[in-house]
Amino acid sequence: MKKNNIRKKCLTLVKYVLLLAILVSIYIIVMMLTSLIPTKLLTEHVKQSSEVLVKEGEKKEIDLKYKKEEIFTFTDALMINITYSQVPSDTLASALLGRKNYIPNQTEKVHIDNQYNLGAAEGFINKKNGDLYQTKELYALMHGENITDSFEYARYWHGYTTILRPLLVITNYSGIRVIMLVLTIFLVLALLYKLYKTFNIEISLIFFIGLMSVSIFTITQGINEILVFLIALITSLILLCKKEKTKGKPEIFFIVGSITNFLDLFTAPLVTLGIPLIISILLLQKDNKNLKQILIEGFKLCAAWSISYFITWLTKWIITQEIYGRQIVTQAFEQIRFRTGTTKSSITFTGTIAKILNSLSKNVCLSIIILLIIYTVGKIILQNKKIINVKNNVKNAVPYVITAVFPIVWYFVIKQHSFIHSFFTYRILIITTISIFVVIYKLFENDSVKDE
Repeated sequence: MKKNNIRKKCLTLVKYVLLLAILVSIYIIVMMLTSLIPTKLLTEHVKQSSEVLVKEGEKKEIDLKYKKEEIFTFTDALMINITYSQVPSDTLASALLGRKNYIPNQTEKVHIDNQYNLGAAEGFINKKNGDLYQTKELYALMHGENITDSFEYARYWHGYTTILRPLLVITNYSGIRVIMLVLTIFLVLALLYKLYKTFNIEISLIFFIGLMSVSIFTITQGINEILVFLIALITSLILLCKKEKTKGKPEIFFIVGSITNFLDLFTAPLVTLGIPLIISILLLQKDNKNLKQILIEGFKLCAAWSISYFITWLTKWIITQEIYGRQIVTQAFEQIRFRTGTTKSSITFTGTIAKILNSLSKNVCLSIIILLIIYTVGKIILQNKKIINVKNNVKNAVPYVITAVFPIVWYFVIKQHSFIHSFFTYRILIITTISIFVVIYKLFENDSVKDE
């Protein structure tokens, strides 16, 4: 029996190692292939994109009346710059080094990845506070200014280039925003429909409230900020459409964790775990799994996503360091200490939470609270004459109480990053919002899942 268990564990480990190796190989190959697209085919659209971005500045503020949403165009400018700086003549370096301002026969010096912040060419750095002007730098690069300094950002995969480079051949930044909006509308409607068909209208409305709480359609204005939500929406649809094949499958979450690290620049990655996880738990309960089974399955899914996310990142550092001699691994771990606030920092957990809630806005917080009260009172009135199994209902609500805490744990661990970028890191609270509503739904559920 022990030998069989050991053999089974070894086979499982081999399976995941092979899966990661396949994923990483695909990432590198696809990035090399897209860098083969002739730069001249996207030059005009990148130039047009830089003109849009420089007008909007490093941040675009959108007044939604009930709150002001900030889109970090700074990062989009950087992403487009890095995408444009890939060259067909050096595909492996293009895939691994994440260079910006890189133009063959013009670039004179390439600066390796710094310890903390990405550098910028002379004239695009605020000498007082060190802020960079990515939109102005991209504009200058695309309008004939002789920028000879290139900068590497090798600590990230920059997998978004595999999407942006082909898109920039056919359209500019404004066109990409339209594509992202249309795709998001389609995915949201498809998800809500599948939730309604699989569960009921209540669950569908709960997810709709969660998506609206983060202004899901508005954030399509930022390429970097919508990517994690697209991953989460697509994953959720796969789980719902292939529920018999994907239910409780750690492999799915392993792949999603890896893809998230590949495409995202550390915006709100937890979204790609939290939203699909809630749906997975709902599916497991629909199949009459008891609390113990669900907690075990949930732990496996979280572990698969987390391990994959970190190992995919670590693999990028090791490959780049071994091939190009960059000291990425040491720098990356120092960056982790910096982002978590474990280095010397005045940023506190309570300060981070306060800033996060401010970014969510008082109006949105108040609206969610009012909706929760209305929903709870409505459930009480409707369930008044019906018998519910309180014990089982409480047990069914427990997994969602746990998922509701995920963002809080994230803010506690990733203090510095969450505080500095609260205008987009607040969005992982979508997990908490959805979870709390599902808790209320489960507490008053009639047809309870019986614990075994």
